[in-house]
Amino acid sequence: MSTGIDVAVCMSDAPASGVDAILVAGRAVSCTASDGTAGALGVLHLALVDSTSSDAFDYSQVAGFWGAAFVSVVGLYFASRAIGAIVDFVRNHG
Repeated sequence: MSTGIDVAVCMSDAPASGVDAILVAGRAVSCTASDGTAGALGVLHLALVDSTSSDAFDYSQVAGFWGAAFVSVVGLYFASRAIGAIVDFVRNHG
């Protein structure tokens, strides 16, 4: 089993694997929605990742992606302004 933490989530649409109550520190905890209807508790397992075993964050690659996205947005801005100027010219002189 992987290292991680289990989290209980209250769901209004009860799945087939949902439970009515769970034990927390020896006490039963149930799930009730804000409108008073009973919900089901689902348990999610959140896995923890060891950062020493994963690849290092590549700043140069991220900078390339960010730069391409920025240039695309600025280019689309100027292209739309040019198209808008042409449409205004045709509308006013046509």
